[in-house]
Amino acid sequence: MDSKLNIYQLSGINGGDNSIINPDWIRKHLAIITTALSITIEQFLWCPIVFGTFEIPVSTLLNGGSISTVYKEIDSKLNGLLISNAKVWTLANVVIYNAPVEWRPAVSNCVDLLWQSIVSDVAADCGKVEDDICEVPDVVVTKSQSTYEKDFSFYAEKSRL
Repeated sequence: MDSKLNIYQLSGINGGDNSIINPDWIRKHLAIITTALSITIEQFLWCPIVFGTFEIPVSTLLNGGSISTVYKEIDSKLNGLLISNAKVWTLANVVIYNAPVEWRPAVSNCVDLLWQSIVSDVAADCGKVEDDICEVPDVVVTKSQSTYEKDFSFYAEKSRL
């Protein structure tokens, strides 16, 4: 075989040491390849679709935003959500995809507890109005021993932690 790069070397058909894609190497590292491929497909294909077409638009509309503000919310929140997704799920998926099949739901659910707190924080901000304050009456009157007293413990205001 000559030293020039040919179609057989690129495709790995000849299967020898001269091929760029060596089938023997692929067989030996199949778990690494499938894990990397699964994570890549999830983070660069599925997550942008799910977050951009469901998670952010639905959260915006449920929080009182209008259809005209959905695109603005997607534009402002999608990149941050994808970065948070990569931070949380990359290492978690390496563990999940290589765990025994019967343990995968348990491991995934443990990570999902953390992830849902992040997503709920983003969802709560979608369609948010700047003066978003909980509606609480000024004074709550309770009847105590036939006299009325003012109970100020019911005052509440929405705030970020």
